[in-house]
Amino acid sequence: MINRLGRAAADVFSRPALYWALAAAFWLRVAILTILTPRRFDAEGMWEGAHAYLTEPSHMYDAAAQYIARYHIIAPPGGLDEFVSPPPLAALAAPVALLPKFAAVQVWTAIDTAAMLIALFLLYRLIAIRHPLARPVFWLVAAYFPPLFSDVVAGQRGGILLLGAMASIALEANRPAWAGAAGGLVAALKYYPAAMVIGTRPEHRIRYAVVLFAVLVIVTVATFVPLGFGGAAFYFQHVLLPSLGSHNPDCAYDSVRTLFTRTIGGEQYAQPATTGYVLVTSPLHLPALALALSYLSAIAFAAAATWAAWRSGWNPAYGMSLGFSLGALIPNEVWPYQWLPLLPLTLLLVVRGIERRRFGSLAVLVILLLGFYRAPCDLIFPNIWTVAAIGIFVLGVWENRLFRSGSSEGGTHGAER
Repeated sequence: MINRLGRAAADVFSRPALYWALAAAFWLRVAILTILTPRRFDAEGMWEGAHAYLTEPSHMYDAAAQYIARYHIIAPPGGLDEFVSPPPLAALAAPVALLPKFAAVQVWTAIDTAAMLIALFLLYRLIAIRHPLARPVFWLVAAYFPPLFSDVVAGQRGGILLLGAMASIALEANRPAWAGAAGGLVAALKYYPAAMVIGTRPEHRIRYAVVLFAVLVIVTVATFVPLGFGGAAFYFQHVLLPSLGSHNPDCAYDSVRTLFTRTIGGEQYAQPATTGYVLVTSPLHLPALALALSYLSAIAFAAAATWAAWRSGWNPAYGMSLGFSLGALIPNEVWPYQWLPLLPLTLLLVVRGIERRRFGSLAVLVILLLGFYRAPCDLIFPNIWTVAAIGIFVLGVWENRLFRSGSSEGGTHGAER
């Protein structure tokens, strides 16, 4: 009887239809909750920035500079005072800013969501999934991944960044210059996609890097022109540099730096309580050590990504995904939606883990993904997300042998075409 039940359970859990149904349910959840969300403060703030870029570009950063100077942190999302992104983002959103604010927010959310889905489809095709279970699990994990939901529901631009990154990976094999251009366009919005250069093939790397940085510089300079020299200098002096030193105590702010500064550096952070929020402080107060560890960890992450890309035989999909994932681990400021760069690496691990029957690694990955299940502010310690993210990255580095090009372990086949 027990054996029959075991065989029946194994039969049910080995059916792709079950995972397709679960994936559909999770995607339906994303769609419904996104539609029901009454406001998207990040999209509203982006509209404010793009609108100011069209109407008064030389003073578009005045409000943000005043807020940072007064409170020494970046303002909460929703208004012009929180818009600290460089002008390329404002230029990207400028067509949408011609619409009324409420309509523009919904249109932008639809654009970002569509870009997200196209990016995932590109990756799905690129890795040439062979196992019948891996196909639905790919979409199930993507739909579950909380940073993806955070990006969509907030009206952020992670879908645009992901699309540019996946297009860059897809083009690298046969059109490295075009791949570099795609990387450069999204690097102008957020600088971290430029780290994808570490995963490109050696014979393509120089061409890819030159085009990427040329496009990055051209787009950045061109979008700064409407601000004038004074406006550009004002942005760098009063917005960009001060914002890099922002130490926000918000529990949703959970970068690698805050993992160290909150645990051993004595930096305060806010936690929800019955009467609002309370400030929590670690008994350890070693700020210099915490800061040193945060810088050393960034160097270690970059070195590990480069080493793993080399160990894979410079498999571009794997190596470039590792480089892209550094965008979640290295910045000082990381909100829930900013862990999205880990998604391509996570999906690669899921697919190849299923195909190569790496059940131990898959079990570890499931546990790490559960670390994202609740929002940071709902957890006993908000940086549990940080620990889970570091774990996924380390697992990705460790499993480099799954992606060795041309080896019996199997590579990322679509990238070899």
